[in-house]
Amino acid sequence: MGKVKSWFSKQKSIIIQEFTQEPPLKIFKNCLLIFFGALLMSLGDSFFILPMNIVSGGISSLAIISNWMPGMNVISTQVYVLIYTWIFFLLGLIFIGVRYSLRTLILSISYPLFVLLFSWVRDAVAVEMLVDGTTQAVHILNISEMMVDIKLEGGDIISHNSDAMKALAYVLSAVFGGALLGTGIGLAFSGGGSSGGTDVINVLVNRYFGIRVGTSSFIVDCLIMIGGFFANGMSLLATMVGVVCAFVCSLLIDKVFLGNQQFYIAQIISPKWNEINHFINHELGRGSTILHGNGGYTNKEITIIQTCFDRQDYLLIKQSIYSIDPSAFVTFVSTREILGYGFSRDKPSVNMNDIPISPEDARKLTIKANTKRKRTFYEK
Repeated sequence: MGKVKSWFSKQKSIIIQEFTQEPPLKIFKNCLLIFFGALLMSLGDSFFILPMNIVSGGISSLAIISNWMPGMNVISTQVYVLIYTWIFFLLGLIFIGVRYSLRTLILSISYPLFVLLFSWVRDAVAVEMLVDGTTQAVHILNISEMMVDIKLEGGDIISHNSDAMKALAYVLSAVFGGALLGTGIGLAFSGGGSSGGTDVINVLVNRYFGIRVGTSSFIVDCLIMIGGFFANGMSLLATMVGVVCAFVCSLLIDKVFLGNQQFYIAQIISPKWNEINHFINHELGRGSTILHGNGGYTNKEITIIQTCFDRQDYLLIKQSIYSIDPSAFVTFVSTREILGYGFSRDKPSVNMNDIPISPEDARKLTIKANTKRKRTFYEK
């Protein structure tokens, strides 16, 4: 009984921490990002992925394969999406923990419900137009078959359904569906959420079998692709279209989640380290860290400057270091994200008077860091 009480107490503290570690406005913004991410994901699945049976990995692909299997097509793919979403959510809750499940909760609720809603809209809505006073022509665009039926006065039906048009619709559905999925997942990641789904399998395989998440993700996606190959009548085109969809999805995740920002970390070794450090702090408006070490070959003491900056400052800092000391040893390392003042935070969490320099100097440094310098190295 005591262990159960202790477990519930621990989960309660985790939930409280998740909802109090950030300001309420930030939490609300993150929830909106996850919600709109689920909305875009469901649009991509409902209007492009599911109607065309595009298997590219994830819950929607498992739903397509399950619906194809003999005796299991009594349940629609949309309902399978709902079932698999909550199966993986419960697996994550039981085996990974409350913290992980909280990050997938909004998406697990809204995503399958949106899929059901948009699928109903897709199947139920048709546009009717009056041709003249007595005859109606109904033009129905069926995304899954790319067929246009035109009803004429004599009752004849002319059907235009070419293989080329179907192939084009197939590829376009993969591109647009993958783009919507990738954008939605990227928004969910930006809001601090998780896409859930088959990611739970990857985490569990890594935890219990020691297989890297990237490796297990590749294996799971390959198995799903193989299942999709049979579900689509062993069509090589369908498999290639699934790969295209997965590629577009991955590309959009990176673009939305990581953005166009690119950051660098530089380590500089130079006897003129004091001048270079002065330039970084007072001209570039960036912070720096002074490290002390010994040369591995010479065993001499050396001073190393480490600094972080974005892509806009790359050329300037490179040329400036060279102008101060052409023989300086400099390494630049590209990094995806930097957290902290000047990058992910606009203002320091301490008062100006708490900074170990004069308030006036601190204010000047803050102004330089917050306003991008317009002049370049060549204007000096």
